[in-house]
This record gives sequence, structure tokens and C-alpha cells, in this order.
Amino acid sequence: MPEPAPAPASPFPSIVSRDNVLEELGAKHLPTKRDHNYLPYYWMHFRDIREQVKNVLEIGVESGRSLLFWEDFFPNATIHGLDINPDCRKFEGGRRKILIGSQGDSAFLQSIASSTGPFDIIIDDGSHRVADQITSFNVLFSAMTSHGIYVIEDTGGCVGDYSLQTVNAMKTLVDRVMYWPQGLHPSLWPYLSEFSPEQTDFLTRNIIGVAFYRWIVFVMRGHNPQDNPYLKPMSQAPTAPGKG
Repeated sequence: MPEPAPAPASPFPSIVSRDNVLEELGAKHLPTKRDHNYLPYYWMHFRDIREQVKNVLEIGVESGRSLLFWEDFFPNATIHGLDINPDCRKFEGGRRKILIGSQGDSAFLQSIASSTGPFDIIIDDGSHRVADQITSFNVLFSAMTSHGIYVIEDTGGCVGDYSLQTVNAMKTLVDRVMYWPQGLHPSLWPYLSEFSPEQTDFLTRNIIGVAFYRWIVFVMRGHNPQDNPYLKPMSQAPTAPGKG
């Protein structure tokens, strides 16, 4: 395919305005997520739930700047910071709580899920190792509230994952979002109001969206497909070819 002509300039500079509270807090606290240009995407996904969020977990504390950033942004939330370095306890205070342990330790993650969950928001900005990112997701996603948002920062080449192992693992979730029962006629989509637990797994029934941006992934928990309020029960469906 030949290189197309340069696109004409859009009447807007980006898909998200940078004139918002999150950008202001980024300039104040200078978390590294600002340097990666993650803030526009965080603003898109978090702005409408900012006041309602009660419980946040961020994996990776380091300088503590990110915890302060989220504490300011979510005014009604407890912000839990998880890190393997005991020195990070010094960043506890206000609505900030520190948890010390390894994100690659499934038993430890289970214990914090039981003791401090469920979480509305989980942000993985920890070791950036593929195994740890996947382990943390596998353990903690089920420890979220019913419409929580799970974020994995720093994937791909920027952390040495040149084969995109974490990204590819998250791509498989798209198949679950798009699940369709085998043999069901397409005309019956308005009546497909629930998925059978016998035929679908937990992730298929509890993920409603996955968003990929450069180096960052958002996974949205929800009721799939019940979050669509316009669906009708299958018992009301007319007879159609291939029904069942």
C-alpha cells in the first residue's frame, strides 16, 4: 500500500482535552505516568467516577508521588500502595496506606485482597515483569467491585517485553468480551441478556471492555451482557433459524 498523503489537521488537537484536573495534579506531583502520556487516558476512564471511587490499589510505590497524585484526584478514596521495599512505609499518611510484599506472590496477593479489598481501581505500576503483571491480574481482578477498572502500566518495549507477552495475554480478553453462544442465530441478539455459567467462564461474564493505548492497558469489569439495559430475556425471543 502506498504511503497516503498527510492528513488534514483536525479542528481539535487531541482526543482528550488537557485542560482538566488530572493534568493539573500531574504538574503538581510529577508522577512518571505523566511522562509516559498516560494522563489523557486516565482522564477518559476515571473522570466520571472520580467522586464515587472508595478503594484504590496501586502496585509500585517508589517515590510516593503517584500515591499523593491519586489521593488528590479521588477525594473519597483510601489509596493503598503495594511495594516490596519496606522503606516505602514512610509514605503512609492521610488516606494513604502501605502494603509490603511481592506482587509475584499469589498467596500474599490473596491475603491483601481479603483484608483490604474489594477495590474499585487497581493500577499495576510495579515490577514491570511479565510474570508479575499476569500473576497480579489473575489474582486481583476477581477482588474488584462489580464495575472496577484494572490498569497495567508500562507494557511492551519500554520495559523490555519486546514480544508483547503481557499485551498478548490481555488481547485474549477481547474474545471474552465478544463472546457469542455457538449456534445461536444473530437475529436473537436483543434477547441474549445473560450467559450461562455452565458454558462461560468468570472473565467472559465479568469483563465488558478492554482498551489498549501505547504501553498501557485498561480492563473494565462489569456484567456481560447484562449491563445493556435494553436486552430482553431469551424466554421472550421469537422462533428464529438456528435458535438454541
